[in-house]
Amino acid sequence: MNRIYTLLFSLSIILINPIGAMRGEIWTQPKVFAIVLICILNFLMLWEDKENLKLPQSWKINKLLWEIFLGIGLIATLTSPFPWRSLFGQEQMGDGLLYWLLIAIFTLSNSLLLRLHPELARSQLQGLVIGGVILAISIFPQTINWRIDYTTTSGQLMQSNILASTIFQNQQPIGLYSHRGHASFVLAAVAIMTLVGWQWQWINTRLAATAGIIIIPALLLTQTRAGLLALLVATIYLLGRKHYKLLVPATLVCLLIIGIATSTRQMNNLPLIKQITSNRVDLWQMANYRITLRPLLGWGMDGFGTAYSHVRPGIKITKVIRLGDFSFDYQDENGQIKTAQLPTTKAHNLILDTSLSVGLLGLASYLALLGWCLWQVIKSPYRGIEAVFIAYLVFTFTWFECAQFTHLAWWSLSICGMSRVPKIAP
Repeated sequence: MNRIYTLLFSLSIILINPIGAMRGEIWTQPKVFAIVLICILNFLMLWEDKENLKLPQSWKINKLLWEIFLGIGLIATLTSPFPWRSLFGQEQMGDGLLYWLLIAIFTLSNSLLLRLHPELARSQLQGLVIGGVILAISIFPQTINWRIDYTTTSGQLMQSNILASTIFQNQQPIGLYSHRGHASFVLAAVAIMTLVGWQWQWINTRLAATAGIIIIPALLLTQTRAGLLALLVATIYLLGRKHYKLLVPATLVCLLIIGIATSTRQMNNLPLIKQITSNRVDLWQMANYRITLRPLLGWGMDGFGTAYSHVRPGIKITKVIRLGDFSFDYQDENGQIKTAQLPTTKAHNLILDTSLSVGLLGLASYLALLGWCLWQVIKSPYRGIEAVFIAYLVFTFTWFECAQFTHLAWWSLSICGMSRVPKIAP
């Protein structure tokens, strides 16, 4: 059983569908499928030990907070201008209401499972580390040849800078994800997991060093500042003042790399703040305005595209006819049907995206859920793994939640089910 969990958790990082026609089919749905298999296995394991299963008060509170958040999400979905999109999510992001229901099941079932079988936590962590190493290895060929995307159309071009799989040249290296930014967070998260696993003696020094030597260069090659900053902040949190002699030079090197990456990204001579944030300031301003239009319950899950299509500056829209993944059709004041492009599918900020999706009520319930889960981990004997979630919070300050990688953060919070940290070093 340990090996099955190791395999499934590894697949949740690396699984792709090479013959898929869209980004969601290629990179998102396979990883979600791995989470579904994990949930099924969790239920089978819990059913076998149902006589020994006890529901602690902390788990019941966790379940209640999930129910409140999902309940608000359901209301937001039913009242959304595009309820089906809210239910299933945008095809690449995949974080609709059904996905969040799956994450609730994944987190709650895994928390109970680890109460009964704490030894499985090590197998799960090792699976994630193995998946992270495979992901890192997949990065290196793409830095040599950007046309490699590990699909059946690998190497084929739609345009001179766009692959047949719709991956842009400036989005490479993507590894086994649909964007290098996604890959960067996964690499940062796995690097933290490796460090925690080594501290807990779940991974020996040689294997931890080998994983780090492969993962860190791959993370640097993604050229994603948010991923590197997430790793830096989480590492400082995890190691603290005891290792300041190591952290000070590492921090300076990371900040230097981030500074170089920022200064070399010339974006049409934008102001400094927009240069630093890759022009996310405009997205944040758009999101703020649209939140005020539906403040309590939002526009439905994955709501940026829905909100933008209904309220676009400079265009008088009488009716939105269709909302696609990257464009929308609308009727103007003259009755003509036109098509416009969506600037992006996310506001690139966790607070703003959540507020757009489920409103301020949903945001409050989500923050309460996060705070409760994080507190449960921090006050427990397995303190340290919450560094993965801290990395996630840093990353999503300028990025977003996505069905390709969000389960990694929630897995780190599900470990609060264990009553102890089993010291079973190989």
